[in-house]
Amino acid sequence: MASQSVPLRASADRERGYDLIHARIMRGFPELVRALGGQPAPLLDEVALDVRRCEEESAVTYRQWTRVMERAAQSLGVSDFGLRLATRQGGAGAFGPLGAVMRHSRTFGEALSYVAHHSFAHSRAARVWKGATASGRHVFIGHEVLLAGPIDRSQAVEQLMLIGHLGAGAMTGGRVRTRRVHVRHSQVSAVATYRKYFGCEVRFCRNEDGVAFLASDMACPLVDSDGAVRDQASALIARAHAGERPPLSAEVRGVVLQWLATGSCCNERVAALLALHPRTLHRRLAREGTSFQRIKDEVRRELLAYYLEHTALELSEISAKLGFAEQSALSRFAREVLGASPTQVRQRARPGNGVALI
Repeated sequence: MASQSVPLRASADRERGYDLIHARIMRGFPELVRALGGQPAPLLDEVALDVRRCEEESAVTYRQWTRVMERAAQSLGVSDFGLRLATRQGGAGAFGPLGAVMRHSRTFGEALSYVAHHSFAHSRAARVWKGATASGRHVFIGHEVLLAGPIDRSQAVEQLMLIGHLGAGAMTGGRVRTRRVHVRHSQVSAVATYRKYFGCEVRFCRNEDGVAFLASDMACPLVDSDGAVRDQASALIARAHAGERPPLSAEVRGVVLQWLATGSCCNERVAALLALHPRTLHRRLAREGTSFQRIKDEVRRELLAYYLEHTALELSEISAKLGFAEQSALSRFAREVLGASPTQVRQRARPGNGVALI
């Protein structure tokens, strides 16, 4: 069952041109598909990609990448396709100039801080954030996709998480490793499979996509740090991406995704996090044809449809993840935006009705 569609402003028009990935994120894709007995060209044709461009930077958009990764996993019957591709790519060289700055930073923490403040150099369709866990023992690196609309992206997210894990080891000579992985999607491979790739716990249906490192790892020096290379790559990013920002509505979406489950995701807080006055935020969003509440409702609708159709989470858990104070508010919202009660939406998604409940 496809979720009921609602107008998304003119989001497709605004997204065009800003969701390019400035990295070789598809490197090795054709070879992996062939190794698994498939043909890459038909898969790439479905998203208007040329096989020859898979080795290039800035050759694929976020939507193309996420869609072709899902299609490859489905057509080949390989649930860990994204993890296999990340392993083939390794932890270095996947992120272009941004990766160069990271690899040549002085410490691991400095590298993470740089990417958190310059994730637009990877793509303006994504937001990377860095925060401490409640205990203070870990630093969490989160990744948000800023594109509006439902996107099947479990394979792409798992690829990205493993690249980050492998990159941490490569940059520090194996002294830093991921301690825990969080993903929003439900489990698509066996627990043993995830353990084999990450060597740590992977938690599913979480409130965020990202990885956790020990706070003490932030001071770890990088093995091949070269200040001259770092400065050169940083200057290249400054020139190539000067003034580049995603639409404000996309930035707001990223903050909403991060804060929705806290129950304190309000206009004032989001404005403060974006260093804007609430009235300025309201005015600028209005110029883009939207509002804070509309963006928040869109995020809620997309997550609600996913959790109901593809997970077995209790309604009380879903309600908490979407920042509702009461489950009754979740039920009312479902009827408004999906045209049915949560139970009805879930029943329609059961096996035998066209969609498998993962």
